[in-house]
Amino acid sequence: MIMNEDTEKRLQQIFSYYKTQPQEQELMLQMLREIQDITGQLSTSILDRAASEINIKRSVLSCLVKYAKDLKPCAYDHKIVACTGPRCARKNGMELLRILKEELKPDKDGISRDGQILLTTRCCLKHCKTAPNLMIDDELVPHVTKEQLPELLRKLRSPS
Repeated sequence: MIMNEDTEKRLQQIFSYYKTQPQEQELMLQMLREIQDITGQLSTSILDRAASEINIKRSVLSCLVKYAKDLKPCAYDHKIVACTGPRCARKNGMELLRILKEELKPDKDGISRDGQILLTTRCCLKHCKTAPNLMIDDELVPHVTKEQLPELLRKLRSPS
């Protein structure tokens, strides 16, 4: 990510402020939200820099990004969470994940080749009766079949 002088100045102000604050989870989340507001995402390089600037382990910041729904590791448009729990797995959930990976070709961070979709997994989405399940942009999609996947992806990729 290329940063202009104004962005760099604003980031430095954020780092200077949070460097003097207690390293509490809520404060770290607020810092990450402020950084995301400026940069549009929380890339690996931004997280490395933030960790270094405020003297905290990068793994702490990475965990916060992973679990806070409003934080984005990259500037993607949509998020698909594939359930890999036992019931979904027994009902072809792993096959759905394999097909999604083949279609999206995600990088090591789960971002699709076209940069539009983040693909992640969760051990259980807590909707076992409707297995296999996907969560697309925080909306449950139950009883997913491999025949449905092309249409689901087409809808995500088409302009609104």
